[in-house]
Amino acid sequence: MSVVDHVLKNPGLLKLELMRRGLRVAAEDLEAVRRSGADASGHAVFGNTWDLDVVLPRDTWASVPVHPRLAARSPYLLVRDGAGHHHVTTEAPDAPRTPVTVKPPARFFEHTTSEGIPFGRIGTVHGPYLALSPTNRCAFLDGPDRCRFCGVAPAGAHDALPVADVIEAVRVARGEHAVNMVHLSVGWLGGDDGGVALLEPYVAALKKHFDILVAIDTLPPRADAWIDRTYAMGADAVSYNLEIWDPARFERVCPGPARSLGRERFLDALGYATTVFPSGGVLCHLIVGLEPLASTRAGMTALAEAGVVPVLPVYRPFKGRDMRADGDIERFPPTLEELSELYRDLWSLVRRHKLGVHLVRDLATVTTPLEGRFFAGHDGLLRRIGHRLAGSRLGRRTSARLSDLRRALRVREVGAVER
Repeated sequence: MSVVDHVLKNPGLLKLELMRRGLRVAAEDLEAVRRSGADASGHAVFGNTWDLDVVLPRDTWASVPVHPRLAARSPYLLVRDGAGHHHVTTEAPDAPRTPVTVKPPARFFEHTTSEGIPFGRIGTVHGPYLALSPTNRCAFLDGPDRCRFCGVAPAGAHDALPVADVIEAVRVARGEHAVNMVHLSVGWLGGDDGGVALLEPYVAALKKHFDILVAIDTLPPRADAWIDRTYAMGADAVSYNLEIWDPARFERVCPGPARSLGRERFLDALGYATTVFPSGGVLCHLIVGLEPLASTRAGMTALAEAGVVPVLPVYRPFKGRDMRADGDIERFPPTLEELSELYRDLWSLVRRHKLGVHLVRDLATVTTPLEGRFFAGHDGLLRRIGHRLAGSRLGRRTSARLSDLRRALRVREVGAVER
């Protein structure tokens, strides 16, 4: 069996390959993605554009780049059979065909806020996850402190949206997708709270109007009291994304966070958060490919030992563009074999430390810790049944309600944090 044939038979390998190398698609599928890639004025949508959501075997979600330039050399093709069903295969005459479900671009992108801002510029939907940013302002965007991998344009920044607009965006998204988790993110606004104060009314409104899990993605606050407040206000998970583990490269790739907060504050905040949030509720991204793989391995091991769930996205061009970095930012693209070993070991780590992984179960844009089982040979019948049960609509509703119950039982009254 060839390497490509082996990939086509393993959902974990196939997701990795499609996210890394892209997928060649027919003109009609490409046109549908292109229409969803920008609003009427031509502004790029939130997150990656030219991505197509597909569901691989074993309910494995993947957000796959299909931009003609990025996918031109990919060996993988999206084809349809006589009944109109989609398959991923190659041009080899006897290549296996892997059945996939193609999810059409969300109608979410067709709606606008009360201020006329297209929903696509404040958020994006990938499977059961909705990512939203109530404001796209960040003090690091326009200047030397900008993170080198960041693809967000300083132009077109908007102030914080009315809470009602964000609630309407979630309502629209849930009307066509089984959205069970909302990720709220905010850039660096310069305060001691790391952005928590801005997000608080949105979290409260989401919990009031929906039975849903809410995760927030901010920079670490300067005081741990804000972490207590983050949990008390209704957040089910928190991400303080260090992005780069190596201290020297962290300063080069993420100059703004390194200067304004420092690497140690990230680590201290993550450690404290694990004493507040339940297992699996504290996350940290490390970008694979922007530092030597040995450094990423050291980081994921240290994070897991501290009770933090490592999330390991593989670097890929953001919004169809290559790295925005200066020429001195070296990349370290891993091989498929190296990635397989990395995610296999990630799966072993989260199991060894008994870390919850249900909050990152269906991320389409990254290989999740749970998907590491595809590389470890531990995907037996009982584990698959448990995986499906945890992912069912009933299981997800129960998770949200149990999370809120835990908060009600454990959170003492948190007073106003001095600002």
